Amino acid sequence: MTEKKMTLDDIHAELLEQLRDIVDICNKHNIQYNLMCGTLLGAVRHHGFIPWDDDVDLLMTREEFNKFREVYPKECDKRFSLTYLDTWTPRVMNSDPAKAEAFTDFFILDRVPKAGIRRKLWFLHLHLLQGMMKKKVDYSRFNLKNRILLRVTHWMGLPFSYAWKAKRYEKVSTRVKEGNDLCMSNGAFELMMHIWHPEQFAEKITADFDGIPCLIPAKYDEVLTILFGPDYMTPPPENERVAKHLDL
Repeated sequence: MTEKKMTLDDIHAELLEQLRDIVDICNKHNIQYNLMCGTLLGAVRHHGFIPWDDDVDLLMTREEFNKFREVYPKECDKRFSLTYLDTWTPRVMNSDPAKAEAFTDFFILDRVPKAGIRRKLWFLHLHLLQGMMKKKVDYSRFNLKNRILLRVTHWMGLPFSYAWKAKRYEKVSTRVKEGNDLCMSNGAFELMMHIWHPEQFAEKITADFDGIPCLIPAKYDEVLTILFGPDYMTPPPENERVAKHLDL
């Protein structure tokens, strides 16, 4: 018997349950977070989900995430768990495999080395580890150069356990201890390469996200312009309104 796939409405309903659980625990323990990426854009432009979006993106500093991962497994709704699964990005997911298509991603702000060769090598190290950790890759999505790079890094990672690679990834991500240049160290591709600064996220305001009061940066216009360009309030053409992870 073929397992029934989740619809986008199903995913949105499940994600709202996850988000409500996460926000309640963050509020209880004064853990600072904010909506990020498509979820932030959805809060500002749609007051909830972008209609075709299929996940939730949250942002925390490394210090705040360390607090979150200490308390969340102890106090979360028993349906949910915080897991790395088969990626370098922490996720909250439902323990029911039938709902595995709905997940909340946590992007973590870490300090980056000073501009120059050390920064370039640091980013290269993380990108290589990402390629080594990938398990399921749709190579048809990439050009020839990136397909070759993905295959090479995949082969490089085969001799190492996933646990070793995950530990190495966090060690490299947290290596830099000083400075105000930050990045989402577990972002993929160009998302990792944006350089952020503490003042862009220091002040937060509350925004409604489909009935859930959530924190967003007070400087959301600056953040969204960096991520999506100055016309971020204009939805893309209809042929680009597709879910990122869901095969509809």
